[in-house]
Amino acid sequence: MKIENYLSELDTKRFGFKIAKVNDFEKSIEDVLHFLKENDVKLVLSKISIEDLDLINKLELLRFEIKDIQVTYKYKINGIEESNFPKNEKIIIRELEKEDIPILQKIASHSFLNYGHYAKDNKLDKNKCSEIYADWILRSCEDSQVADKVFVADYLGEVAGFLSFKIFHEMGVKYAAGGIGAVSENYRNMNVFGALTHEGIIWGSRMKLDWEEHNVLIDNYPVNKSFVKSGFFIYKSFVTMHHWIS
Repeated sequence: MKIENYLSELDTKRFGFKIAKVNDFEKSIEDVLHFLKENDVKLVLSKISIEDLDLINKLELLRFEIKDIQVTYKYKINGIEESNFPKNEKIIIRELEKEDIPILQKIASHSFLNYGHYAKDNKLDKNKCSEIYADWILRSCEDSQVADKVFVADYLGEVAGFLSFKIFHEMGVKYAAGGIGAVSENYRNMNVFGALTHEGIIWGSRMKLDWEEHNVLIDNYPVNKSFVKSGFFIYKSFVTMHHWIS
């Protein structure tokens, strides 16, 4: 085992102590935890398929705690036409511009307060947790390793929201996964997120993608409703678990 294969450099740098990500326990769970402890890892993050209940139960017995539950929505792209989706003349979806970045960071910071598995862990610094999403959209705008496309929604000329995508190639298929997306609290319940999602599908069709997918917390009911309304369907789900090594 090599510690480099487990460490999350981004999380370690952000929180100031060693954090590992372990999603596959091919070796004994106890052996992995012992190895991580020997290498001064303090926190283990694990994303486990909800179908693997035996593993989830074993991890719970070892004091892993579920911090969030997410579902993954898929939209199969096949002969999509722009006319398939309703238009709202007040909402314009456009390409990212450099001057948008500070506004998008502000929207992300406000939208994701106390959101996600980091924020649900009371042992983590809340201020550092609140920086995660602003940093995520910044990296999405500046680093093609994080996102290939960021769409921005304008509502009557004001930036109202955004949605990012990353393209993947696997086993002869090409698809895009949604990264981070949010809508300003001033423009919610106006179908801004739906318009961003639809533009993403149209873009995906132009890029000849096989499908697009998005992860969303199971209790984020407005976004779940938006994906269902747009024709997405759930095809997998997972839990995120935290384990503090003592």
